[in-house]
Amino acid sequence: MTFTPLKYKAKIPTDFFKILKDRIDNYFIVTNKLRFADHRMYLKTLVMLFTYFIPFYFIVFENIQNTLLYLILWSIMGVFMAGIGLSIMHDAIHGSYSKHKFINKILGEVINFVGGASINWKIQHNVLHHTYTNIEEYDHDLDAPWIL
Repeated sequence: MTFTPLKYKAKIPTDFFKILKDRIDNYFIVTNKLRFADHRMYLKTLVMLFTYFIPFYFIVFENIQNTLLYLILWSIMGVFMAGIGLSIMHDAIHGSYSKHKFINKILGEVINFVGGASINWKIQHNVLHHTYTNIEEYDHDLDAPWIL
């Protein structure tokens, strides 16, 4: 499969992006909301990371013999693995977790600890999905396996 980048040409020049940015800036001023994570997100981050790594510890170091307990621990890890990817890593790689780029970079890399690949996600999500949102054969989120 070859990839030919799409080009967008406005027939009439517009101030769409400037107006959009101004409206977004105004939203945060009017609602008095922060652009970045607050104490609730920090707490959620800690809960998700601990709830993933505590079962991992027991599976690796405690020699669990009970199959049901083993499956329960793996299931807990799976749920929180998804949460780490869909919440912590997603916001960090988009640059919205912290105003500090270094913190966003570190938290964006957390996906590597739970089996993902941050570089793959940056390309597939940030470049392909956000550049070509809902355009068949360009937005790879549309081509995901049926189970996803």
